[in-house]
Parts: sequence; C-alpha cells; structure tokens
Amino acid sequence: MSLPSTANLPFNEAAIPRTSTTTSRRPSSKYWGPRAATYASQAARQSLEHRASDQEANIDHAEHKMKPAGLKQPWLVIRRSILNSWINVLLLLVPVGIASHPAKFPDVAIFIINFFAIVPLAKILGYATEQLALHLGDALGGLLNATFGNAVELLVGILALVKGEIEIVQTSLVGSVLSNLLLVGGCCFFFGGIKNNEQVFSSHAAQSYGSLLAMAILATLLPAAYNSLNAKDAVLKSGTLTLSHVTAIFLLVIYIAYLFFQLKTHSNLFSAVPLQERMEAAQKPAKKQQTAENTGAAGEGTTTVATPEVSGSSTDEIDAVALPIDQDAEVKEVETTAVDAVEEEEEEEEVELTIWAAMILLAIVTGLTGVCAEFLVSSIDGLTEKWNLSPSFVGMILLPIVGNAAEHVTAVTVAIRNKMDLALGVAVGSSIQIALFVLPFLCILGWIIGQPMTIYFSPFTTVVLFVTVLLVNYIIGDGRTNWLEGLMLLMAYVIIGVAYFLYPKDMDTSSSSL
Repeated sequence: MSLPSTANLPFNEAAIPRTSTTTSRRPSSKYWGPRAATYASQAARQSLEHRASDQEANIDHAEHKMKPAGLKQPWLVIRRSILNSWINVLLLLVPVGIASHPAKFPDVAIFIINFFAIVPLAKILGYATEQLALHLGDALGGLLNATFGNAVELLVGILALVKGEIEIVQTSLVGSVLSNLLLVGGCCFFFGGIKNNEQVFSSHAAQSYGSLLAMAILATLLPAAYNSLNAKDAVLKSGTLTLSHVTAIFLLVIYIAYLFFQLKTHSNLFSAVPLQERMEAAQKPAKKQQTAENTGAAGEGTTTVATPEVSGSSTDEIDAVALPIDQDAEVKEVETTAVDAVEEEEEEEEVELTIWAAMILLAIVTGLTGVCAEFLVSSIDGLTEKWNLSPSFVGMILLPIVGNAAEHVTAVTVAIRNKMDLALGVAVGSSIQIALFVLPFLCILGWIIGQPMTIYFSPFTTVVLFVTVLLVNYIIGDGRTNWLEGLMLLMAYVIIGVAYFLYPKDMDTSSSSL
C-alpha cells in the first residue's frame, strides 16, 4: 500500500502534516520515522536499566539482611533488646528499684523508682512479643502481644489480691480498660490521623470488638443493679459474691470461644484492609487530587509526533507518525508507582531474635517486672497518705499508664505506619482480654484463696465504663477514623482522670465496702 500523492494538492494543504487519530490499529513499521525508532529504542533501554538496578538493589538488601540472634549469642540478644529504643535508658533504675525495698527507702521513693523502672521493662516486653509474632504469624502474634502486654496488670493484680488490696485490684483493671480504649486508642487515632488523612480498618473486626465490650459491660451492670435492691446487707453481699463467681466462669468461656472464633473459624474477618484501600484513604486531599489528575492525563489518548518519512521518492513528503500509547499500561504504571511509594515508606520488619531467644527474654523480663510490681504495690499505702491521693486515682490512672506502656508504644508506632488493623487489635484487644479474662480470672482466684473479689463496682465507676464503651463503639463502628476522633478519646480520658483525682479519699469504688 502506497501513500496518496500530494502533487495535485494546493501548496498550503500539502505542507500541513497529516496526523493519525486512530489508536485501534498500530501503524505499520515502514511508517516509523527515525525519531520514532530512536524513541522506542531509548524507552526499551531505560526499562531494561531500571529492572537491572532493581534486581541489584534486591540482591544487596538480601546480602545485608540482619540475621536473627540466638541463644549462642547472648550479648547480641541483649544489645538488640536494649538499643531498640531510647526509653531503655531507664533500665538503670531497675536494680535501684529492686534494692529500694530492702534498703528501707521511703514509700514515695520506692513508688517513683519502680514506677519508672517498669516502663522500659514493658517496652522490652513488647519488643520480645513482636519478635515472637514474626515467627508465629499476625493472629497468634497479636494475641501474644496483648497477653504479655497485660502481664504487668496480671502480676500487680495477683500480688495486690493476695495482700487483700481488693480496691487496688479492681481499680487497676478498670483503669487498664479505660487506658487502652481512651489513652492508647486515642493516641493511635490522633497521631495516625495527623500523618494520614483518614485511616481504615476492618469493620467486621470492629463490630466483633464492640459486641465483646458490650458483653463485658453487661457483666458489670448486673452486680451493680443487684446491689440497688432493697435487701439486707448480708444477703446482698452473699448474692453479689455468688453472682460474680458465676459470671466470671461464663466470661472465661466467652473469651475462650472468642479465641477459637478469631484464630480458627472466622480468622478472615480479622484480616487487614488491603494496602491499596488504606493508601487511598490515607492520601491528603491535595495529593489525592494530583494523583487523579495524573491518572486522567495518562489516559487522554494517542500522542502524535510529526516526523519526516524516509521513502524512495524524490518528492519531500511529510507525514505524521502516530506513536502508539497503551492507555491501560500508563494508568497501571501510575497506580503501581503510588503503591510502591507507600510500601517504601513502611519499614520492613526484620526478625532480630530467634523464637527461643524471644521466649527466654520474655520470661526474664516478666520476672523482673513482677519484682518491681510487688514493691510498687507495697508502697501504695504510704504514697496515698503522703500525697493525700485516693487509692482510686492511683489504681485507675497511675498504675494503668505504667502497665500499658508496651501496648502504648506498639500501637502508636504501627498506627503511624497506617496499620490501623494491628493498632486496633492491640489497643481494643488488650481491653477485651482484661475484661473477659484477667478480671474473671482474678475473681475466681480470690474465690479460691478466700478473698471477697467480685465484679461489682460503684455506680460511678460503672457509669464511666458504660459511657467509655459506648463512645468507642460509636467511633470504630464505621471502620474509619481520623485525628479528631482520637482527640475526643484523649479529652475523655483527661476528664475521667480529673474526676478520679477529685474522688473523695474515704469513699470506696469497689466491692470491698460490702
């Protein structure tokens, strides 16, 4: 097929290059001019160079990847455990805190030293559980993170329960639930929302969390309603103990069923939201508009370049060579580039410890935390008398802040990385474990050792719990969150803290007054 001659055309029309606007048919190779051939050659060469550089980078990364430290490298395990955070400088207070009680330090000094000594121990506890999670998977790893993260509350609760400090036990457990839901959850939503425009998470998991929290509130409302009956104190006390023991057993059954539901039968409901959806929600409005403009510009049509055709004719004929543009490939390239940019921002989690090194580290740190927690509990009475604080404020605000240090650091870190499913699992999952496992477990333990530990709380504490769970359910129900919702949770925690700071010292918030 030959091109039509331009000899019979007027001069001004023949001089105008004819451009092809059809993209359905690729022009024959004989119409490709020198510029088009050069363009295609350069594009192919750049693509090959880009792929080669990516392969070299992957090889270099694999060669320099950190090897896990095992039991045969104890100093490397200690170095990686201590140097992973600046807050571990407070480990210097651990031997001082352990020696403070035998050295007969004042109660205030013992409390303050052990208070800050537990913070780095909780951080290392969270680090060890994260390393263990990398070996065992996200689902089981998240459960272990919440379990060992609540080890401080469990140890403090057992030690205080043995000593008969029932008010400290109950207020510290309720305080842990409030701290995880309002303080830890609020910080996750707030700081994550500052970096990301909006964050999404699994709405199915959020609804399951809300239902379990509502069940926990039901377990606390019934004893409070029962004690409002017009009956003799002896009858109410005996009935409250029995009701609490029966309720505790069923709460443990629900928690075991929840674990089976989460890890076995319906694990897909707790899967993380896909990266592409999280990326789109996290984009700032200006960046989202720019991405949309780039994507639209990539599919506008065919780009044409006028090039002189080289032919055997002596006549200088000019024709336009249409460079074929694959629109789908261009759009796909823009989307792939955006996804790669998000993935590069997320730090790759490397396995730094072997599974046995992580487990032994957990055991050692848990033991040190237990010793510091015991001295911390023993100094509470002296602290409340010296500073004129109510035991409710100490148990509801101060102790949970220390106990939730591991969850706090872990949850906020992953929330800033736009991994809100994991952050929500740590913050809300920890509260669920406290309400459905630790609290009923300690109630049954008190039943065994003869301590009147119940699930009955004062009307004030019960109302605080109810409103907190209601607020959290409203916020997480839609599967999306932002910094404003995080700020609301933080302000709610501050208001509750002020209320317990002003709580009368001679009033009891627990069942020990029955």
